[in-house]
Amino acid sequence: MEMLINGATYDVTSPDELRASLTEAASAEFAEIWLNAGDGWPAICALVHSDAAWLMFLRYEGDAGFSTRNPNYAGPQEATIEYRLSNGQMDEYPASWDVSTTEAIRALEYFFSNQAMAPWLGWYAEGK
Repeated sequence: MEMLINGATYDVTSPDELRASLTEAASAEFAEIWLNAGDGWPAICALVHSDAAWLMFLRYEGDAGFSTRNPNYAGPQEATIEYRLSNGQMDEYPASWDVSTTEAIRALEYFFSNQAMAPWLGWYAEGK
């Protein structure tokens, strides 16, 4: 499976190799992590900022996809979390979309094994 971490491409062949790479990437303040299955689809992206993460799942090229939501979020509605993309661009997403970095790593490991969205997370269908 192809993995991109902050723009660098890796070929990941085992769950242990994936876990080691993800643990290292998630230890940085910011990370953009992509896993692409087979011919590139489906794909999952995790944006990480310290202990916060946001996930996006795409089924095919051009798909509006799905992104995470946190049904237990209890903070201010206007709160945002800043993420840095691999090209250096800074993006902000609502804090209510945040999952923990630990949960994001777990979801990426699930994708590696199942090529599907982690069923325990709250997903929102974009473009609807």
